[in-house]
Amino acid sequence: MDAEQTPSTLPPATLAAFAGDELRARIFLDKYALRDETGTLLEQTPEQMWRRVARELARTEAPENRAIWAERFYWLLSDWRVVPGGRVLHALGNVNPVTALNCYVVPSPTDSIQGIYHTAWELAETFKRGGGCGVDISSLRPAGAPVRNAARTSTGAVSFMELYSLTTGLIGQGGRRGALMITLRDSHPDIVQFCRVKRNLERVRYANISVRVSDAFMRAVLADEEWLLHYESPADRLEIRRVIPARQLWRELIRGARDWAEPGCLFWDTIQRFSASDRYPDMAVVSTNPCGEEPLEPYGECCLGSVNLSAFVRDPFTPAATLDLPALEQATRWAVRFLDDVLTWNRGHHPLPQQEEAAERGRRIGVGLMGLADMLCQLQLRYDTDEAIEKAAAVVEAMKLWAYDESVALAVEKGPFPLFDSTRHLDNPFFHTFPPSLTDRIRQHGLRNVTLLTVPPTGTIAALAGCTSGIEPIFALTYTRRSESLSQAEFHVTHPLVARYRDRDHGSPSAELPEYFVTAHTIDAEKRVLMQAAIQRHIDQALSSTINLPADTTAETVERLYRQAWEAGCKGITVYRAGARENILTATGERSLHLVTSRGETGIAPRPPILPGVTIREETPLGTAFVTINYDGRLQEPFEAFLRLGKAGSDLEADAEALGRLISLILRLPSPMSRLERIEEIIGQLEMIGGARTIGFGPSRVRSVPDGIARALSRYVGLARPGAPAGVARPECSTDQTGVLGPLFPPVEA
Repeated sequence: MDAEQTPSTLPPATLAAFAGDELRARIFLDKYALRDETGTLLEQTPEQMWRRVARELARTEAPENRAIWAERFYWLLSDWRVVPGGRVLHALGNVNPVTALNCYVVPSPTDSIQGIYHTAWELAETFKRGGGCGVDISSLRPAGAPVRNAARTSTGAVSFMELYSLTTGLIGQGGRRGALMITLRDSHPDIVQFCRVKRNLERVRYANISVRVSDAFMRAVLADEEWLLHYESPADRLEIRRVIPARQLWRELIRGARDWAEPGCLFWDTIQRFSASDRYPDMAVVSTNPCGEEPLEPYGECCLGSVNLSAFVRDPFTPAATLDLPALEQATRWAVRFLDDVLTWNRGHHPLPQQEEAAERGRRIGVGLMGLADMLCQLQLRYDTDEAIEKAAAVVEAMKLWAYDESVALAVEKGPFPLFDSTRHLDNPFFHTFPPSLTDRIRQHGLRNVTLLTVPPTGTIAALAGCTSGIEPIFALTYTRRSESLSQAEFHVTHPLVARYRDRDHGSPSAELPEYFVTAHTIDAEKRVLMQAAIQRHIDQALSSTINLPADTTAETVERLYRQAWEAGCKGITVYRAGARENILTATGERSLHLVTSRGETGIAPRPPILPGVTIREETPLGTAFVTINYDGRLQEPFEAFLRLGKAGSDLEADAEALGRLISLILRLPSPMSRLERIEEIIGQLEMIGGARTIGFGPSRVRSVPDGIARALSRYVGLARPGAPAGVARPECSTDQTGVLGPLFPPVEA
């Protein structure tokens, strides 16, 4: 940390502007305050930033109206009523040629080396100018497919994710990390590998990943049907088809979500069904921006700004609390104009010319919202109640109608977006609930923007504004926040709404808070899905939201939430189970979050004095292996493994014992994965390893000792999982014919 960036050197004016809140002050100073070419600070307060942005943006208006709109935009920005995307705050008035738009989607790579690396170049150019990206890689042939070069077969779509991830991580963006979303369709032959790729925490570190899930796949899961994986390249006369059980892929999705928080799930048919831009040539959506709230066409952009709902509550925390609807309407309407002007300002600032063409073609904007949970709290509504969900939906519906009416007014004043076609546009089911008077206006005058509404995560700008992000509930009343991009690494934070409540004559700083101050980890997850679905009905694009789950959440719970989200009409779903990934936010206090595994383990699990077990015999190229798995209470809780192979005292016996000890250690260490899931991961690492000698043929072929051990462990999984495969005995049915001997007491430990 540089000397001039230490906490003691915060300008007094900056700290005072944020009432002593060091986190908010540092976000402002490090990320958004204007600096000159030498890095000298030119702004010390948000008011200076608001004036700069308002003045710069008003220059896009007619000369005679610029002073008027400079003042109106200043009102819009002041007191954090509306907070534009971080790129807008950073770019307007900046001497460097950076884009004011947060994100883009680049086209799917052409299935060739040139095409794959051209996409990497487009990503790099976009990151260089400050934008994030999304890319769908379903166009790439799967692993093992023939290619016409020295490799003979392709390494597959998943292998090139690392290239795109590293490109993201290498391009600096001045105190922020580049952002990337990689998507893949659910029927691509590499989809299982895609779901597993980020279980290795060293791979694809700089990208989010999501599966494009179809309605057909969801129906196949519900009916327990087969699912066709396929890839075709007519130019190469290439067709690959493979069938797997739909629930096998479904389990991979659920397991990834529960234990690694990825991949996310995009319900692609729902996205396309309600996408207004899909009705137009060259504007069909192909992937999403890095956080998933904007499904976009190739070279499509995100022009974002969020209305802070908590800024419009009058008489908060009292029975008389209400929303200032006239002010909220004015803010929503002016936010539409503000973002449309951002598109005009950004001409010549896009990283790629195709991005500028796409922006002009549809003039896509995204008026979002944040501070929803704070608004509900100020209205004395508990987030996870039906009343709160109904209130939130009603507010967003009103914002939707105001925004669309304003886009019509802008179309009258400045012209509709170039491709507007009323028949195409209004055929979208999203408009079927609009009042006839508004649809008549749209039909008569057109729309300035192809889409208008979204819900970004607003993480950093919400922290800057001192409110909750997006539609998320309050994360925690007090928490520790760690940051890699700010000039201070750690902050101890109290949610600003707590101080606001206690400042209104509600007692001492430690006074008990009302029950409507509910936090993310105490909310019923199904209510989170219902809140998301209720708001999604009034958002023409999508929304970004992460459902927080406690550490002991089961895979069955995650599966239920995913099905509920699809059935409720959500366009996607993401969950985060405590401990699945390293936290940057850690709650403190009475309701603290302890980062532990799903079973509460904090060290190597102690061995009980007696454990039952099964022994499995497997032939290997170097002799007969005996694999004993002892389990703790039930078959699905494997606890340790013992391997016997070769003569006592031989090197082969020593190697087998070492492998058994390592497997046992993996089973006894704390992990977010169940022990049976860990066995399955071990199988994935050992199976198909080839050695100098093999035995058997076809499906019975064993390629090495590790491959044989994997086969034995697979037999155990067949015993432990419900519906064991035919021909594999249950442990109470000892037999030599199947290679399963048991139950046994484990060998005596030395």
